[in-house]
Amino acid sequence: MVLKKLVEKTTPAPLPIFIPTEKLLGRSGFLLNKAAQRVREIYEEVLKPTGLTAKHAGVLMILEERGSLSQNELGKCAYIDRTTVVGLMDDLEKMGLVERKEHPTDRRSHAIFLTPRGKEILPVIDKHAIAMEQKFLGCLNAQEQKGLIQTLRKLVLNHFNVSKEPR
Repeated sequence: MVLKKLVEKTTPAPLPIFIPTEKLLGRSGFLLNKAAQRVREIYEEVLKPTGLTAKHAGVLMILEERGSLSQNELGKCAYIDRTTVVGLMDDLEKMGLVERKEHPTDRRSHAIFLTPRGKEILPVIDKHAIAMEQKFLGCLNAQEQKGLIQTLRKLVLNHFNVSKEPR
């Protein structure tokens, strides 16, 4: 049912009205925030028929790449606080997309696993995420898109204490 809803086309929302000043258009923080805000809005709209949010989708993608993780580890991967992670896991568990099990090495925590249904929905979520990015970045040529990704990646990796270890 969820997959069928994801595949259905949604009508794009009209562009929001925005009247910036030249000073704001020269500030990187403002521009990064506005771009991120618009990406979130578009992604949330695309995901709406599924009942998922962008955070839900992000957590599912992390579990796909990293495998089973504790809620604490998942929060670190997504840069989400503990309380929010618990709420997201509650939502995803109710939807049948993840399952909490006893952590194999830590009795105080739970290990989060993707269910077969969670694995089934990932390619569809990924397809919509790619389409959303292509739509958002469509005003840039391929070289500009690649440069933007490289620049943003450099900024993120430089301004966070990034661990290469999955656990």
